[in-house]
Amino acid sequence: MRKIKISVVTMCCLAMSSTVVSAAVFPDVPDGHIFQQSVEQLFSSGIIGGNPNGLFLPNNAVNRAEMLKMLYKAAGKNADQSSVNCFSDVVSGSWYESYVCDAAANGHVNGYGDKTFKPAKEVNKVEALKMITNILDIEVDEISTEDRDTIKFVDVSTSAWYTKYLYASFQKGILPIPGHGGSHFFPDSPLLRGEAAAYIYNALFVELKEGREESSSSSNDSSNNDSSSSTNNVSSATSSSSRITSTEVPADFPFDKTGKFDDKQSYSYMFTLDEVKTMFIDSSVNVGGLTCRLYLLPESGFSEEYYLGHEEGKNCFLLVTLPEGDYQLQLKPTVADTTFAVETIESTGDNNDGFRDAKRLLKGVPKSAVLGSGDIQDFYMFEVTSETIMTLESTNPLEVGCSIFPMSNVDLFGFSGPECNQSYSYPPGTYYVSVGRTIATRTSQKSYTLMLR
Repeated sequence: MRKIKISVVTMCCLAMSSTVVSAAVFPDVPDGHIFQQSVEQLFSSGIIGGNPNGLFLPNNAVNRAEMLKMLYKAAGKNADQSSVNCFSDVVSGSWYESYVCDAAANGHVNGYGDKTFKPAKEVNKVEALKMITNILDIEVDEISTEDRDTIKFVDVSTSAWYTKYLYASFQKGILPIPGHGGSHFFPDSPLLRGEAAAYIYNALFVELKEGREESSSSSNDSSNNDSSSSTNNVSSATSSSSRITSTEVPADFPFDKTGKFDDKQSYSYMFTLDEVKTMFIDSSVNVGGLTCRLYLLPESGFSEEYYLGHEEGKNCFLLVTLPEGDYQLQLKPTVADTTFAVETIESTGDNNDGFRDAKRLLKGVPKSAVLGSGDIQDFYMFEVTSETIMTLESTNPLEVGCSIFPMSNVDLFGFSGPECNQSYSYPPGTYYVSVGRTIATRTSQKSYTLMLR
């Protein structure tokens, strides 16, 4: 992979760009291959990867754990590192544990009757469709008898649990994918790597398509109270089941806004900074909780810098130092149709509140620090000159989270990228690290130590 995780909105903008691929990235996915576009776009976005031998292996099956990790990357979601011990066969401390347990905790996946998850089991096509719609927040409605009868595959029962996911996938454009046709769907067949790339690539366009329909039918009201622009967002050109997945509103920093979410769909403010700023962001909802994320949106379309807010009760906080550029502040609720408020103000930090302030880590030299009262995240960076097996150890993992961001000069292979407290063969390049509080309150002080071994 050449890029880190990005938001769905950013991925979709990338996929719609006019960039021309001059040569095939993988020899087994050559120019003209039916999955070349899907594979190479997702590869360049850091969502999927190749193998150490330089091949992609499009005809190899994807297992259940691999599928979850790809989808979390595609959605720009971080698995809760405190989600553990969810199924008897999920290995404690494994690279996939947090993805499986976080997905289970949020109702995205289910285990089997014997309380296992079978992470290494090949994911079949309809299981993958359910994971995709759940994790990428694509709405799937219950369908009528008439709708069920439109599914004409001879090997698909109209009463099966997955019929609504199959119907929604065709309706919203996730399906069909190249090379698939005829009277059979083969719902129980393993999903192959090439097919997985096509499924995810098409699914990312669902948000793009619906977001464009929204923008063509809305007035983009940018007044102080934005609640009017977040309602009645279903375009007359779409059916009632095609819900709008996001609202984007321009704003001038600093801003103080209120509004109302449409169902559980995201709401974003787009703003520009003309100079370096340290800002404090306080967002809150009337009912439930919310997530807040801030993305730097460079002209290239690749978002290498993004910030995950600290969630605490009904609030989500960010304290970040940002260079000049264009930004997207994305809010997403846990309860449908709740009202929200968000305020951004210029502030001061501790000179380690963003990528530009990152402190250098050296192998074998511990770095100890404290997240002080009001501090949200600290940032570090290190460089690798030749491929090296290392572990980035982080203490106090239940209260202080740790994430590693490979930059654009890093080529990663395979589905798994580097994670804190796990041994990994780091390719050459630049890596950034964020350390932030997890379950700890914003006003508490939390100490931690980082060590590259």
